[in-house]
Amino acid sequence: MTYSIEKSVNTVLVIGAGELGIAVLRAMSYQARNQTSTKISVLLREDAAHGVSIAQKKRREELTAMGVSVVEGDLNLHSIEQLSALFRPFNAVINCSGFVGGPGTQIKITQAVLNAGVPRYFPWQFGVDYDVVGKGSGQQVWDEQLEVRQRLRGQGETEWTIVSTGIFTSYLFEPSFGVVDKDNKAVYGLGDWQYAVTLTTPEDIGTLTAEIFFYRPALCNQVVYIAGDTLTYSEIADLMQAHWGTAIERILLDKAKLLDDVHHCPDDVAAKYRLAFARPDGVAWNKANTFNARQRINTTTAEQWLAKHPHS
Repeated sequence: MTYSIEKSVNTVLVIGAGELGIAVLRAMSYQARNQTSTKISVLLREDAAHGVSIAQKKRREELTAMGVSVVEGDLNLHSIEQLSALFRPFNAVINCSGFVGGPGTQIKITQAVLNAGVPRYFPWQFGVDYDVVGKGSGQQVWDEQLEVRQRLRGQGETEWTIVSTGIFTSYLFEPSFGVVDKDNKAVYGLGDWQYAVTLTTPEDIGTLTAEIFFYRPALCNQVVYIAGDTLTYSEIADLMQAHWGTAIERILLDKAKLLDDVHHCPDDVAAKYRLAFARPDGVAWNKANTFNARQRINTTTAEQWLAKHPHS
């Protein structure tokens, strides 16, 4: 079921309602309360739109309460032409689909947006600075993200805004990432203790994406940097020592070790991520220079996140 909406209204389609998508929907809906001409919709797969699980029902109830309309579509099953038909009624698309669609999905979505002539697009670029990282990082999806940027810059009809966020704050503390080892009270530095990583919570990304969307004059055809925190691996070690209240082991994984790990475990996604984040640039930026700092919008630091998640 697809809702046909007039473009004379500020119609916004958010793709996906996962961890980031729902945060963006909440923030956009909150902002839209003072923007009566703005109508928010969300693209969901058919099974998500009609699922009977408690979580799915709860999400649909929240969407209804926020006044968000549901558009059904499948990023994997639908062709570029079919997706373009879904996108065409909207004058803005915010892509919160993530990487779950697999290789090629972000290029597919972007091409569908461009083919549909959507006036404004926020692509799924909520991550590192792919321009600085460049190709050859070892992350196939990162190479694809760079191609998305090239396609957007190679056309002039659709205005675009990229929001660079760093990693989700919670991911820094995931055991699978391999930086913070709670069980052994150890912190691993990637490449160099002075290399840094920028991190932002999905809630803050949602809030700031909405702020950026409605900001005037519009922030178009540019990369907008946000950050909850930017920490060197040395600072992360200090933070965890204070959080755990005990001496910790600090272990540096140099580039040779990280390359060796990927060589011996080529299918280990986390190993590839650790290698990708062992660099002096592209994965971190000064929080003082971000949109949120300039606008004096408070964001959650790593220390504040840990205070809310004391068992991390």
